[in-house]
Amino acid sequence: MTTLATLALLITLASPPDDSLRLIYAPNARVRIATPGVPSPGYYLIGAIDLDSVGFIDNAGVLVNAIQTGPTANFNPTPYGGITFYHGQLGKYVTMDDKLNFIDTFGVEAPYKTDFHEGYLDRGRRYVVLGTEDYPIDMSAVVPGGDPNAVLIGAVIQEFDRYGRKTFEWRSIKHVSPLETTSDIDLTNKRIDYIHVNSVVEDYDDNFLVSCRNTDQIIKIDRKTGKVLWRLGGSAAKKTDFTILNDDNNGFVGFSHQHTVIRARHGDIMMFDNGNLRADPFSRVVSYKLDEQKKTATKYWEYIPEQQQFAATMGSVQELFDGNILIGWGSTSTGLVATEVDRSKRVHAEIRTDSPLAIPYRIRKSTTGMTGYRRTIDSAESYNFSWYDSTTKAIVDVHRVYSPTTMVVERHPYKPHNLLFQNAAPCLIYPTRWTVRAGDPSAIDASLRLDVSRLIGNIEMHDVQLLYRPIEGDEAFTEVNASVIPGTNTFVTSPIRYGEYMIATTYCQEPALTRPLNRSDVSSQTIGLEWTTALGADGYEIEVSTDPDFTNTQVFLRTMLADTVIDGLHPNTTYYWHVRVIRQPEVGPWTVTWQFKTESMTSVDSESETRGRSVYLDGTMLHTQGFDSESTIRISDMLGKTIFETPSTSGVDLHSLSRGTLFVSVHEPRGRITRKTIFNPGSGH
Repeated sequence: MTTLATLALLITLASPPDDSLRLIYAPNARVRIATPGVPSPGYYLIGAIDLDSVGFIDNAGVLVNAIQTGPTANFNPTPYGGITFYHGQLGKYVTMDDKLNFIDTFGVEAPYKTDFHEGYLDRGRRYVVLGTEDYPIDMSAVVPGGDPNAVLIGAVIQEFDRYGRKTFEWRSIKHVSPLETTSDIDLTNKRIDYIHVNSVVEDYDDNFLVSCRNTDQIIKIDRKTGKVLWRLGGSAAKKTDFTILNDDNNGFVGFSHQHTVIRARHGDIMMFDNGNLRADPFSRVVSYKLDEQKKTATKYWEYIPEQQQFAATMGSVQELFDGNILIGWGSTSTGLVATEVDRSKRVHAEIRTDSPLAIPYRIRKSTTGMTGYRRTIDSAESYNFSWYDSTTKAIVDVHRVYSPTTMVVERHPYKPHNLLFQNAAPCLIYPTRWTVRAGDPSAIDASLRLDVSRLIGNIEMHDVQLLYRPIEGDEAFTEVNASVIPGTNTFVTSPIRYGEYMIATTYCQEPALTRPLNRSDVSSQTIGLEWTTALGADGYEIEVSTDPDFTNTQVFLRTMLADTVIDGLHPNTTYYWHVRVIRQPEVGPWTVTWQFKTESMTSVDSESETRGRSVYLDGTMLHTQGFDSESTIRISDMLGKTIFETPSTSGVDLHSLSRGTLFVSVHEPRGRITRKTIFNPGSGH
């Protein structure tokens, strides 16, 4: 059939049309990113970036992908390279793979409602999701002035295996009393959000760590029984099993109204501490070392920015693969969106905005959609920036180390932003760019190898340029005087330069038609058209006509592939076709025009004619002559199955029937049968 591959990704969920997801490209994300250090590899995932979108932002501050979703929240990477996020109109979580293809939705089972605060796919391919329940209660029997017809909003945690079978359920109503709620929550209200769970994560022993904002507690619950194993709370918590040490802020000990509790790699319990109930509120990230025998929690690490922040709501913390800490600053009003720091509190990246965003519930980082790795450089050897079958195609050959340092190499599958050139612009820019960063550029002597084999196709290396600029997304590119390893498609630049790289060519390869051969006769009315790929193609336009000057165009379509299928062609017709490349925002010239001709329908046997009766073809139409009006035409396929039957007074358009050999029989009322065999070269199916 006629196909059209568009440059946008459209995924329709089981929801109304306005609930669809669209992958869109946006030129910027209204944020500024400063990178004074060496940020971890990956894109910043911000959900929501707008009221209806979640987005991927690179270190240049450019929104390279956005998923237009409708109301959304809680954008999270999965352990397998995909993402999940909460879709507000669906009321469920959506899972997508590493190519951003829709996989599934998940949420809590009825009668509970799925909560946007937490839902994810864990490393065991199990789904963990948070929900809420409305629990009627007579609060007049619990607190003075309580409503006898009150409703507690309880938390529900459910876990499902990869087949969707529920394997765990926990209800806060059964384990946490409203008497544990902090004093700023009015227990005399009609509806009471008494616990407000905002994160659920697996601990190192497979039990769950649960952040309860409205009780100022972190609780640990047994994954098998649901029993609360312990409670950790600050000064405002009404119940805690631990004494917090080394964390007194003007008489307030510990944390308050926290978010995103995790078990960090050093064994400490880390969280975003909103700090609402401190006398002088401020927000931070803090972690504690727990002694579960002595029941002490000692402050182990904290980060407070130079410009103090206060986020009354939301906020997040993520420990990245290489140990950096990514902090999302929630509802703070200063314009600070996120900070990436290491354990020494050195800032590696800072995201700010001058134009208000839809406040992101969480900020995450992921290598979904790109490839990037950090390596510690501490000896003179070759460092391959690859992991299993994923590679940046970069190797750093270290010749000498003056002091250990770290290095990050990233490969991105798109052209550099803000393309400027010190000299003439190249003919074609490949849709790939690399960034190379080092903690201390003076700490090593090294060279860089970049393998471009799979990128350049059959272009000779002497037609390919390696270009460089020191600042990602800014300043002009200049050509690097790089050497090529003999017999390979690998550039070597020595000494290594830190910044952004790209490749281009002064040679422009345009598409060339390959199939069907020019002036071919084709035996089908469904035809596959093929052509060679063009360098740097964003897509192709194809035109098919019955006129050599294309004044009567039959088919016009766009595709990203170097082939397409055209259906519904007429038999015994000559068609003309050509192709041109799309390189946004322009299109190239049309190729030379080729032609092909579809075959006519033919009889396999001689014309059937008995006593003035005949069965004959006129183009695609099958006709009978001389038969009684009550006679019947029956058409069967090669297996003897009747596929069409009609009175003999009617003609039959064989173009609408199955291709291949057809057996025609005309049945007269007295039992006489006249047969004919037809070869049908193609159809509209």
